[in-house]
Amino acid sequence: MIKLNMFKVVPAVILAMIVLVIAYTSMQSMRANAWYFNALNIVQESGGALSGSSLQAAENAITLATNMDPEHPHYWHFLAHIKMLGLAGTDTTSIEQTEHTQQTYQHAEQALLKSVELRQTWALTWISLAQVVSYQEGPTERVYNYIQQAKKVGPYKLDVHLGIIQIALMHWNELPPTYKALYVNELKLASKYGYKFTKIFSMAKEMNRLPIVCLSLQFGTHFEAVRGSWMFNKYCG
Repeated sequence: MIKLNMFKVVPAVILAMIVLVIAYTSMQSMRANAWYFNALNIVQESGGALSGSSLQAAENAITLATNMDPEHPHYWHFLAHIKMLGLAGTDTTSIEQTEHTQQTYQHAEQALLKSVELRQTWALTWISLAQVVSYQEGPTERVYNYIQQAKKVGPYKLDVHLGIIQIALMHWNELPPTYKALYVNELKLASKYGYKFTKIFSMAKEMNRLPIVCLSLQFGTHFEAVRGSWMFNKYCG
């Protein structure tokens, strides 16, 4: 009789434990999601210009989200995004900012590596990783490999083309032939997006690389539509 009762009690205890684990995990996931949206709201309300207390509040919120749900890849991606927003408006080339800048790049890189470890199929994470590493190393083979991963999983995403062009323009003076060929190819692909190509012009102007882009567009039949557009006249005319 005692053995019979034990056979009934043990499965019930195991089931109860499973239910408790599921309930706890679900609760943690819900709390993590709440903290993620807290961070997202702070970023959106600031217009992406985070500084001081707002930056710290957003970073604290998304860090709590990653602690509560460390298997969620987007939380890690957003943590890297907030880290990089913290550098907006600062002179990343100044000696005074060197240590802080390098630490920020490293923390962002670690967060993005964690994100791609959990989810290999999101192109924006791969291209963000390529950008962050390029800030530290320049146009290296490792950066090129990350770019190829981004192109593999997101071959038709404008943001991927935009990210690759940004990397090329940033390191133009030290760009190896493989990267220059990649740059031209990405310009060709981006030119198929019609009016959205204006993002390329805006980015190049912000980077003080507009003359390079305008010169690149002067040659080849691939860019005839762009050369005949209002965008070209506005930025390169």
